[in-house]
Amino acid sequence: MTERSDTGHVSPDEVPPNDVDVVIIGSGAAGLGAALAARARGARRVLVAEAEGVVGGSSRLSGGLIMGAGTRYQRAQGIQDDAASLYHDYLQLNRWDVDAAVVKRFTELAGPTVEWLGDLGVEFHEQLVFGGDERVPRVHVPIGRGQGIVDVLHGRCRAADVDVALGRRVDRLLVEGGRVTGVAVGDDEIRSGAVVIASGGFGNSAERLAEHFPSAASTGEAWYIGAEGSRGDALDLGAQVEAQTTGHDRGLRLLHTGIDRIYEAYIPGWLVLVDADGRRFCDETAPYGMMDHLMRMHGNRAWAICDHGTLVEATASGTARYKQTIPGSSKRQSPHWTTDVMELMLTAGRARRAATIEDLAFALDMDAAVLRGTIDRYNAGAGAHDDAEFAKHHTFLEPLREGPFYAVEMRPSTVCFTAYGLRIDRDAQVLSLASRPIPGLFAAGECTGGVVGAQYVGSGNSYANITVFGRIAGEQAAAFAIRSSR
Repeated sequence: MTERSDTGHVSPDEVPPNDVDVVIIGSGAAGLGAALAARARGARRVLVAEAEGVVGGSSRLSGGLIMGAGTRYQRAQGIQDDAASLYHDYLQLNRWDVDAAVVKRFTELAGPTVEWLGDLGVEFHEQLVFGGDERVPRVHVPIGRGQGIVDVLHGRCRAADVDVALGRRVDRLLVEGGRVTGVAVGDDEIRSGAVVIASGGFGNSAERLAEHFPSAASTGEAWYIGAEGSRGDALDLGAQVEAQTTGHDRGLRLLHTGIDRIYEAYIPGWLVLVDADGRRFCDETAPYGMMDHLMRMHGNRAWAICDHGTLVEATASGTARYKQTIPGSSKRQSPHWTTDVMELMLTAGRARRAATIEDLAFALDMDAAVLRGTIDRYNAGAGAHDDAEFAKHHTFLEPLREGPFYAVEMRPSTVCFTAYGLRIDRDAQVLSLASRPIPGLFAAGECTGGVVGAQYVGSGNSYANITVFGRIAGEQAAAFAIRSSR
């Protein structure tokens, strides 16, 4: 502990030497990337403090898909793309409602960061995929998914003599003279030249979901697919230094049947989605980021309709028939759209079954003529191999032939990540309530706001965010610590 003078200020002669150059809170891809970047920038002593008993945070549980433009992996496939195009698409999809300078830095460095990961040893599948509504594929798929990236980063950290302390939940920032000078776990204090917060989101806190991501909490059955330790520690730490926050009610939700807690990114393309009035409102194969937005516009509740024959065929085929296929993923059966699970959903009250469409409408409290018209129009499009309403590709246009018919209640209740958090500038400096950088404090990843907008751009947006700003935060924290030590 530092002894203070009677005035309450620490004189230069009383300031003890730092224990480390940079402390990083959190060992996900943002934290591990920050540690490597800090070492490369000249920090000699780097400590990563992890609240859980395992390295990786939510990053290790993720698919690890990464968005990036103008990469050597794209060029190898003859794909012409660049950061300016990604920036344009990003702003357009979000109607400019993001921190544009921060996003510009993000889009400029997303491609180079993918290549940086490759240089470190991360292997990517040759095939790139579309993440959302982009014109060319920008999403890079790592072999080994998110865990594969974490393994490479953690291995590189060990080789670089980065210390990782597990089971150490930081509960306090040390502050002297308006500058962040370290962290504390209870009475155990660690002094440092700079601090990087990369502690993840708050998806495992029901209270914080209700406060900061109400559109997820309001489904009444929200569940988070990230790490257990994601409880919003960054918000508590930021409040201690009057840090600014941003990104209210932003994040990513996926459609779910509510019968279990099994993650399913997409719904099978042959389903028919209708709103509470019994009308279709989208191409059912829409990217999940777009589907999240569509559900917000239609009351966050929909019904997925199919007939018994199609359900039996889908069960027998053993494949889910999603529109998007990810390299390295086995063509597995859908965890929800089988005859056995349908019976479970019926028993649990999550599904309805009826002999006719009119009877189904009655069970759903819909106008029978409206639902009948919706299904008739859909079937006509399936017969003509042309969806005249939402232009769904004809390979997924399966007519609803004969009863019994099923309707399953769907809500966007699967929470993939949260996007409310500490506001950072393009150098990953945490900003104060007065919009000034807080000296010595940096942040990256799911604990930050302002990068991910109200419209999730697509697969790989989140993982690219954490890796890009993890690197930036580490570099800038090391530079700050080195300057301050002179």
